[in-house]
Amino acid sequence: MASNALVLLWWLLPLTTLAQSSEEKLSITCLASEDCVLPCRFSSDGRGARVMWYKKKAVVSCTRYGNTSWVVGHNSPADMYKGRTDLYADQVLEGNATLVLKNVTPRDEGKYVCITFTEPQSNRSGIINVTVKAPVRKVHMEFRDEAVYCRAVGIYPPPTLTWSVESPSEAKLFYNKTKMEEARLGFFDIESAVQMKAADTSNMNMTFICEVSSEESSKRAHLKVEGVIKTPAGDNVKVPCSLPLKELDNFGLTWRVRRSAPIPEGPGSHLLLSDTWQIQKMDTPSVWRHLMLPSVESVHQGTYTCEVRTPDVTYLTQTDVIVISDDRPPWWFYIGVLVFLLSLSYAIAGCLSVKRRGSPNKKEKDEDTTIQTDVK
Repeated sequence: MASNALVLLWWLLPLTTLAQSSEEKLSITCLASEDCVLPCRFSSDGRGARVMWYKKKAVVSCTRYGNTSWVVGHNSPADMYKGRTDLYADQVLEGNATLVLKNVTPRDEGKYVCITFTEPQSNRSGIINVTVKAPVRKVHMEFRDEAVYCRAVGIYPPPTLTWSVESPSEAKLFYNKTKMEEARLGFFDIESAVQMKAADTSNMNMTFICEVSSEESSKRAHLKVEGVIKTPAGDNVKVPCSLPLKELDNFGLTWRVRRSAPIPEGPGSHLLLSDTWQIQKMDTPSVWRHLMLPSVESVHQGTYTCEVRTPDVTYLTQTDVIVISDDRPPWWFYIGVLVFLLSLSYAIAGCLSVKRRGSPNKKEKDEDTTIQTDVK
């Protein structure tokens, strides 16, 4: 019992020290999904040290270094920290107990304390207040089912979303519905939909702007919905792309297609665009104004999206391409039908002519009968 009490006292001693201390505080801001470094220095004799990191009453890290009487190792009792903490092992006995917290999430926010033990004394760091930020990285937009959708994911703290259009007079054409939910590990996802009036979806040549903001971070997306392109099979098609000339120094461009017809099985069937459809290298900026689709077929029918990415804004141009199948027979079929009908008409005319020549009229029959009677 006595030994158990000593062990319990050994673990509770740092917490008691923490509660009674009023040392200076240090504030650190860490980016989500990256490593966060929490500094801690102490006086070391170079022989042995025990390093413990706490967040409130949770043990974040417990490590012992030193001579043979100390166990050299590392342990994170709290489940949410297992495999996510590290120290600079080769520098601990030199007085560096800095903690590296890996793959930071919003749940890692809070107050941390470093406590080190060296015989016969202990050292406690000041309180380190950790703030986590997950900035808005990208805004996704799409037009489908008579509505424009805007979405951004993995943000912290909770973001806001606002809509606008390039022409203020068009604002009366729509209303929107926005929802936000807390995702795994404390991140926030936000989505909004602009529902168009049925009478306005037939003429959707307009640009929507969606902006998502969270404290200092903000990203925008512009979606221009072009008119539907209807083309016969076999024709060449130009799909437009709205590329802002002012952004040409720093941008990336991607073409995507959501096909409305089944993709045939075979090599390359899952590629975004087949080899013969790839964008050719540009000589002038005007080349990027459209995507050339040569000799389209029904399998190429779908929704094409040009995405131009800049550091702060994403420009999207969405166009539906409808391939009209020509079910009419080829020209030589009609020539064959015409030849057949002409031949048939000549054959019928010939048959009628032969029939007339082989069938005598009534007068000729009467004369033949009279002659035969006289002979008798």
